Amino acid sequence: MISTTASRLREHYLFSALDETQFARLTPAVRAITVSADQHLFHFGDSINAFFLVCTGQIQLYRLSPNGEEKVIDIIEPGQSFAEALMFSDVGVYPVSAKAISDSELISINMSAFRELVQQSTGLCLRLLGDMSRRLHNAVQEIDRLTLQNASMRVIHFLLQAAPDLSALDYELHLETPKHILASRLSVRPETFFKDFATTQS
Repeated sequence: MISTTASRLREHYLFSALDETQFARLTPAVRAITVSADQHLFHFGDSINAFFLVCTGQIQLYRLSPNGEEKVIDIIEPGQSFAEALMFSDVGVYPVSAKAISDSELISINMSAFRELVQQSTGLCLRLLGDMSRRLHNAVQEIDRLTLQNASMRVIHFLLQAAPDLSALDYELHLETPKHILASRLSVRPETFFKDFATTQS
């Protein structure tokens, strides 16, 4: 593991709990990877073998609808990890597909090796449980937004979350994620997202 990969891994709270011995044991199970825009990390139904930490770029998690359209489940930003909860899944396959929105650098962590550490470390286990609890809370909030808010309110909520300072009366927001992907993530039609986004700018 190169030093840059190790330092990036250490910055993530799941790995900051590891002592030097544990971290050294994890070294052979970790590798740095790069993916180009639109390149897949895995597809829905692939066997689970690793989870990931995003260092640069963006990754979208999605499912295909019956008519073949991509429904974006989540957008993973730098510093965030994904798929780690699946190490406890009995299904054994990824429930979504994952592909890069832009050229991205990631760290891949072998599931089996990390699971062994979790079984031997109470602190690491508690951190992982905390991560899963946070994701469940976010999922419940997402369900509330999708069921209780209309399309315009979901767009407004997204823009408020992305605001650098809620007290600012005027600011510029630069979107790194393509608008059609954001529209899918917010469960709105692209034309609705474009219209509402333009309205908030006027």
